[in-house]
Amino acid sequence: MPDPNDTSRAELAPAAAPPAAASSAVLNDRVITVMAVASAVSAATGYYIQRLLVVIAQAFVIPDHLVGFMPAMTQVGLACGVAFLLPLGDVVSSRTLLMVVIPLQVAALLLFSASEHTAVLVVACLLIGIFGIVPYVLPPYASLHIPAERVGHVTGVLTRGIIVGILLARMGAGVVGTHLGWREVYWIAAAAMVCVLIALRRFVPAISDVERKVSISYRDLLLSLVHLVRTVPELRTAALCQALSFGSFNVFWLGASLYLQSAQFGWTPQAVGLVAIVGAIAASAAPLFGRAADRMGPRVIRLAALACMGLAWLMLAGFRHHLAGMVIGLVLLDIGAAVSDISNRTILYGLNAETRIRLNAIYTVAMLGGGAVMSVLTGFCWSLGGWIGVCLLGLLPIIGSIVLARRSDADRA
Repeated sequence: MPDPNDTSRAELAPAAAPPAAASSAVLNDRVITVMAVASAVSAATGYYIQRLLVVIAQAFVIPDHLVGFMPAMTQVGLACGVAFLLPLGDVVSSRTLLMVVIPLQVAALLLFSASEHTAVLVVACLLIGIFGIVPYVLPPYASLHIPAERVGHVTGVLTRGIIVGILLARMGAGVVGTHLGWREVYWIAAAAMVCVLIALRRFVPAISDVERKVSISYRDLLLSLVHLVRTVPELRTAALCQALSFGSFNVFWLGASLYLQSAQFGWTPQAVGLVAIVGAIAASAAPLFGRAADRMGPRVIRLAALACMGLAWLMLAGFRHHLAGMVIGLVLLDIGAAVSDISNRTILYGLNAETRIRLNAIYTVAMLGGGAVMSVLTGFCWSLGGWIGVCLLGLLPIIGSIVLARRSDADRA
């Protein structure tokens, strides 16, 4: 059996030229748009439940203190899918991986919609997450099929799709769930994923001359993840920065739901869901900053994005009694979060192509872990310090990210 460390070292050697640059299989803008929509539709599947928790809990008589277990299972499932399925994209074609996981996710969505028992519901939540890796397969795949000078821009387009999908899922689930019912939300989601399957089957090539796959056993493939973390400093920095910034992003959305429904504002859950529209509009600017990452370098743009998020939290705290000021803070926070993600991914996509999907897997697991930890801490900070406590919790990881990014850039120089 080959030594996974030796395999990984070989793979980490820098490529002589960007593989996409010499490829004839360059993706056009229409295909990139299809991939962005597919990313949005697939990413949304894990977040519909956040706006349907109350009605589902009532239907299954789930106690309030256990109601958060269902979305948590989806996040755990997604982390498992990213850790154990996504790395396969470095040894099999992306098309093969997509054509397997999408039908399985459709089946999980249908299982959820047809559930009559709480245990089945929880298992369905887990499976929806495990097979919901489409948004994390497509960006590294696309980066291998475009000229090197367009990586930042295309990453921005796909990142916009993911963020818009997550944000609009909260709003769409509330509207459809209110008028048609929560089960219908998942029937519609399953039908949408079937459309994604058909579209990707058409637009993702079966064989690509730039997807250079490695020959490695599944066991060694997983062991190589540990080696990559140990030996690639750019990966450690990008993963930790994204864990902190995505955690900060999650702090806002959970904390805002608590704050806007408190006595200070007294909003309804459906009204809070409409705030996602503002976030979606802000996220639409992501490709513009992706172009800036291509021109100015992703490390410079990453620091600017983190600074933008820090300013956003200061505004959210300072204008806590004024919605207009909070909206400006939200726009800055969403733009900063999107651009931070684009910059980190662009850095990773500049590394060797053979490990690109595995690098993305490690990065995404770190991101989801940061979001989960900060979500748990948000409830405690809200109980102890109200909105100011939430804002401090959101600001601290951004400060940590800035320090980490600056130190990494200084070491690289």
